[in-house]
This record gives sequence, C-alpha cells and structure tokens, in this order.
Amino acid sequence: MQFTIKNIIGKLHLWLGLASGIIVFIISITGCIYVFSEEMKSVFYEDRNQITLPTSGTERLPISQLTQIAEKAIDNKYTFQNIVIPNFEGHTVSFIFQDTDEDKFLYPNYMKFNKTVFINPYTGEVVKVENTKWEFFNVIFWVHITLFLGYNPVSHILVVGAVWIFVFSLLSGLYLWWPFKKNQRKQSFSFRWTSSTKWRRKNYDLHKILGFYFLPFALLAALTGLLWASEDFNKAVKWAANAGIEQEEKPLKEPTKGIYSLSPLDDILKQTLNEIPESKFLLIRRHPNDKVPYIVRSYVDEALNFTRIEMYYDRNSAELLGRQTFKDKNNGDKIQALNYDLHVGSIGGLPTKIIMFIMSLTMASLPISGFLIWRGRKKKSSKRKSNKKSLVTH
Repeated sequence: MQFTIKNIIGKLHLWLGLASGIIVFIISITGCIYVFSEEMKSVFYEDRNQITLPTSGTERLPISQLTQIAEKAIDNKYTFQNIVIPNFEGHTVSFIFQDTDEDKFLYPNYMKFNKTVFINPYTGEVVKVENTKWEFFNVIFWVHITLFLGYNPVSHILVVGAVWIFVFSLLSGLYLWWPFKKNQRKQSFSFRWTSSTKWRRKNYDLHKILGFYFLPFALLAALTGLLWASEDFNKAVKWAANAGIEQEEKPLKEPTKGIYSLSPLDDILKQTLNEIPESKFLLIRRHPNDKVPYIVRSYVDEALNFTRIEMYYDRNSAELLGRQTFKDKNNGDKIQALNYDLHVGSIGGLPTKIIMFIMSLTMASLPISGFLIWRGRKKKSSKRKSNKKSLVTH
C-alpha cells in the first residue's frame, strides 16, 4: 500500500473516529436535547415556576425570610448555593442547594446532594422541593459534560480527548472529501438521489454532505465546549485574544471595617434592583468559602447570558465592593462571557438555536453513518478475499 498524506489522514480519520464515536454521539445527542432545555422547562415545569398572585396584594416577603423557609424545607442540612429571583410577578423564587464529593467516581456518588426549593415569594409557601440530582435536564447536562462519571481526571480526559478528535475529524473530513476538480463540485454539495440509489450511497452522502454544511457550527460548538472543559485551551484563547499581554483583574474594594447589616441579603437585593431596575431576573451566588463576597448576577436580557451585570457585595455589611459589565471585560474575558450563548446558539435568538439543535442531531448521526461506511467497506473487502480464495482452490 502506498502511504500518501491523504491516505494517512484517511486512516486517522477512520480509526480515531471509530474510537471516539460513542462519546461524540453521547455529547452530541445530549447537547441537542439541552439546547431547548429552558423552553421545555417553562412548558413542563409550570407547576413549580408559575403561581397565582394573591388577592390581598403583591408585596413580596423579604428574601432573608424566604431563605429560612427554603433551608427549613431541606431540614437545615445545607445553606443555599444559588438563589434565582425573577423581577416580574407570578413566578416562584428558587433556592438551589448542592454538595459534591470530588473524590467519588460516577455521578450518583459524586453528587451527594442537589435539591431546588421553589417558593411563592408572596405567601412563603413551599411550592415544590425538587430532587434536582435526578431531574431530567440536569442529568442530561451532567452526561453532556462528564459522561455521567462525575468531575474527575477520567471524565476530563475522555471528554476533552473525544472533542479534540471530533475537531480533527471535521477538518480531516473536509480535506478528504473536498472536490478539488470544479466539475465535481456541483454533484458533491447536493443529494442527487434517484429511485435506484442504494442505501449505502445515501448513507455515504448523508455523512459527507451534512458534515460539510454543518461544519462551521459544529466547530463552533466543539471549540466553545473546549473553552469550558480544557483549562489549557481556555488560557491559550485568552492569551491570544489579549495579544499575549498579561491582564490583571481589577481588584475589589476592601470592605469598610466596623459596618454590619442586620439583613445582608435583603439589603443586597434592594441595592441591586435600585441600581439595575431593568433586571429581568437576578442570581445570587454564595461561594462555599465565607471570605468570598456574594456575587449577584443581573440578567437584563433573559435570552443572552453575556449581557449580565455582576455585582460583588460584602457578606456581612452588604457593601458594594465592585461591579462589572461586558464592556468592562478584557478581550479574553469577553470571549469567556460570550461562550455559553455561542455554544447553545442563543446568541442569535431562535434561528441560531434551531441551527445548533439540528447541527447537534446531525453530529450525533456522523459516528453512526461513519461506522456503517466502514462496515460496508470491510464486508466488501472480505467478500473479495473470499472470492479470490475460491478461484485459487478451483
């Protein structure tokens, strides 16, 4: 056999694709489902999200009081990790509690505790205590990012390795099947099927043509995924975006000594809504380390993650220590902020989400169609060898 560059790339495309195929399929199919997870939650989880406004008035209970109710609902085992507060009427406030064991393997062991308490902010009624550990879309998310193995070196290597192989497969596939002759291009970029076209030919065309048309979006999804999964790739992208210049983070203001708040969460919520009244909803994040300030993310556009404004508050005094908008970020951090919206397709609204949904479904089909191509060729090769043997023996 003559080994040319194209031949070597073809072999690598084949065997690396076969080796990573099952992981690529899992990541793609779960990504496909997750693209419209928020939209599906609003439909299927109306019982825990929507509430009827009380006739007596629409004054909300203090967030500190709601926090106590939420913690009591889980027997005061944990303090909240996140609070999600919609800035509109008729919606529950949700408290997320989570605890993980970094040393445990497999998601059921890694995720020790994960519950979400949905509370009516007007009455204090606990609408639902959701076992988020086994909630469908949360499970899909963890399968997508860790293959259900939990965060550990094994899942990291498998996911990052498979995604890098996928990137190589996309680019090598483009090289292998690009029609360099002009007269071949017209028939290469469209399905030219007739009633007599066999299924093997159709499968080959689906693998090649769909892979070609969705390649830019597949690369975007893969590379934005790697920005999360691979710390080294993340650092490299940030370094390149900042032109190799080390960017120092703007330090937060030191909290004023001797100032304390009787109800920090209530004061923080009031300050944030006064500062950003156009907020659609807020997320208050409590870091496990008590020395880390409360981070309040104000989402001024529900559909776009990167538009959020981040406020940092001292835990004891509710003093504002810093504020950051998208414009305040350096180029590397701007890419990081855009990453989620690019990854799921929300950056361009419904049209780009639909594109990413179809792309993910298509990418899930590529390992299957690729395997069928390989198996078909293997059967043909075995048949030829068998025919040659029968000719020799006769």
